[in-house]
Amino acid sequence: MKKLLAIVGAIGLTGTAATTVVSCGTTDTFDIIFIPSNNATEVINTVKPLEGKLQAEMKARAEERGETFTKKVKISTSTNYEAAGSTLAAGKADLAFLPVGTYNKNKGTLKEDGTYDKLGILLESSRDAYSVEAGMPDGPITQSDSLKYAKNYNELLDISEEENITKEQIREKYLDTKEKSAYYRSYVYVNNKLLEKQGIDISSIQDDSYGETLRKLILPDAKGDEAKGTVNFAVSKSKTSSAGTIYPLMWLKNVAKFNDQQVKYIYINSKKQENYPSAAEVVSNSESVAVGFSDIRYEIKDEAASIKAFKNTSVIGMTDKIINDGIMYSRKRVNDDKVIKDLRDSFKDLISKEENKEIFNVYNHADYIGPEGEQAPIEWETALDKEITVTSVEAEKIEALIKDL
Repeated sequence: MKKLLAIVGAIGLTGTAATTVVSCGTTDTFDIIFIPSNNATEVINTVKPLEGKLQAEMKARAEERGETFTKKVKISTSTNYEAAGSTLAAGKADLAFLPVGTYNKNKGTLKEDGTYDKLGILLESSRDAYSVEAGMPDGPITQSDSLKYAKNYNELLDISEEENITKEQIREKYLDTKEKSAYYRSYVYVNNKLLEKQGIDISSIQDDSYGETLRKLILPDAKGDEAKGTVNFAVSKSKTSSAGTIYPLMWLKNVAKFNDQQVKYIYINSKKQENYPSAAEVVSNSESVAVGFSDIRYEIKDEAASIKAFKNTSVIGMTDKIINDGIMYSRKRVNDDKVIKDLRDSFKDLISKEENKEIFNVYNHADYIGPEGEQAPIEWETALDKEITVTSVEAEKIEALIKDL
């Protein structure tokens, strides 16, 4: 989801004559950025219909008040997460779909009202819950937790003897569609042949040997506090990707017990993942380790390749909880309370319709959370900002560690 993006694909969004014209900022376009957590071309092709659908929603809501929404809407994908965040913070786009790590880095300075001066939170996403995560601790993941739930997940998804299983049947094994979650985790995936080569059987690992096993797998040539040798690890090309970089590096430090110099060494020498589907394919087909939000193997579009990835790889660890990503807005461009409410209502309405599920499934969004009932929007934003700030303390240490690398 290293240059500023080039905005592609536009539709006209015009209103008829009315008493008042609703505006956001001073430009003629309303720009929405999607991040390339999946293949950028596939993302833009999938979300393209959102332009026309959002047009109809926003136009109707403005006309109900005797107003018009005259902006042209443009949807684009950024070159990377950082480009999306900095573009939004600079007021060169209106909305962006961002992970909290990228939002947190670009939100600006804290204001007296508890919000930040550059970015605001339009909506937080919710996702279908993962069955295996029921009962997992809310706080930091310990070695014991990471190992226990990785084993449970591998057992749940053991399809080695199932020849005719489909992607959807695999998905049904781990998803609890009746429950929604306001967080997700990054999972650490390892190629089974690499495990065999290293003589590692995940199901037989005990708590007291887990840390040493991870060190042997990820940095096999190093002894003790050394930072040297082969690195079997991959992270996102984005430094601010929560699930692709920040939380996996936190996992290396807090669960695998690598020191700061080793974490930096691993980051520098790690393979850089283009996106989650390609990362899943790489770890499926080579003796490597990959990371990504929940189950990236399902993100592989080709049915056979996806099923192969589930059979060829195992989960060897899980990170701390990550607050769900969401739709963020630029305070420089979107500053009309009526427009902000219209946008919140429009996205909630759109995601509730079955016909639009594919659009929002690009990021596994199942619903959107925003101010409810009599709750003032600023109270909702402030509360979520506080939660993001508290949970970002450890993440910011990792960001500082790799900042100049």
